[in-house]
Amino acid sequence: MEDSNAKGNRLDVWIAVLIALVSLTTALATWRTASLGSSAGDLIYQGFLDAVKFQANANEDWQQAYLDAGNARDYLMTLDSLAVQENSTDPASIEQAAQLRIYLLPGMESQATPLGTDPSYLTQEGWLNVQKQFNELEAQSSDLSSLDPLASFSKADSYYAEQRWLVVGTILIAISLFWLGLSQLSHLRSRVLILVLGVLVYGIGLVWSVGVEIVFFILRTGGL
Repeated sequence: MEDSNAKGNRLDVWIAVLIALVSLTTALATWRTASLGSSAGDLIYQGFLDAVKFQANANEDWQQAYLDAGNARDYLMTLDSLAVQENSTDPASIEQAAQLRIYLLPGMESQATPLGTDPSYLTQEGWLNVQKQFNELEAQSSDLSSLDPLASFSKADSYYAEQRWLVVGTILIAISLFWLGLSQLSHLRSRVLILVLGVLVYGIGLVWSVGVEIVFFILRTGGL
């Protein structure tokens, strides 16, 4: 009888230790699951901010590209007009063209560069290549190099996926806590079986959770 009581007391101690361990593991798993959701939400928010900034910058570059195209058009039209005046037989017209070429044309040329002065900015049909000018402006925008909304959304999806898989392990660990608690209320022989079942479920949940962490860590670091 005393041996039975001694065994029961020792088992109570082990059960209490296991319950404390599983409770701590459950708390950590729950915190990790919530942390993943929070990180994913932050990444989605950052992705939206980057997308807005990216689009705003693109709008500004398009506006500048069309402004440059307007300056280039005015410059080229002025060149054609001066050519007509310079070929005129009217001395006053020729003199006016000379004055315009000296005082007006340099300023217009600086505003029209490079779209109106570089032949490579003309299409095969002879039109101003506004798209190329836009691409040049985009390439000059150093702020855009750090904006990658798709990368933020992709990483957020990874965190949400990890969170879903980690929930499975958290549930298994929580179920093991139920079995461990139940083993305290059972008789000696049955409580051992229930205890073993609880430890087994806990082990499966722990291995599952650790495995999920390892797999997603490798995926995010490009190991697979």
